[in-house]
Amino acid sequence: GETIEIDCFSMNQPFAGLVAHGFKTLETRNSSVFERLAGKWCCLHVGQRTYPDGGAHRDIMRRPGGVSSEDELNRLTSLPDGFRKGHVVAILEMGETKLMASQTDRESPEIELGAVATGAAMGRYLTT
Repeated sequence: GETIEIDCFSMNQPFAGLVAHGFKTLETRNSSVFERLAGKWCCLHVGQRTYPDGGAHRDIMRRPGGVSSEDELNRLTSLPDGFRKGHVVAILEMGETKLMASQTDRESPEIELGAVATGAAMGRYLTT
């Protein structure tokens, strides 16, 4: 059969689930690793660990513009049915990567909700 090559990157839970469900719309890193992937399709692999943010992602999701119920929050932070850690959970079209060096800019409510992270915790490069 026909085969294709496609780039793949990993994210830990709960962020992989949030991307797979379409809630998390910004990925942040401290390098421009995704810059070369703009406009390309990539696989999202779920890493084996859970990111230790002390529940900050849940607090951010409860802000205005976020989720309206705990059931919705729990659904979005879980992997879609049939998937578990170690699986490829989504195929995504990668957007542009931009440097946002100012922590103050990253702390805007819109950016924090899109990244589901605080401005202080997120990386300086934002990818849509």
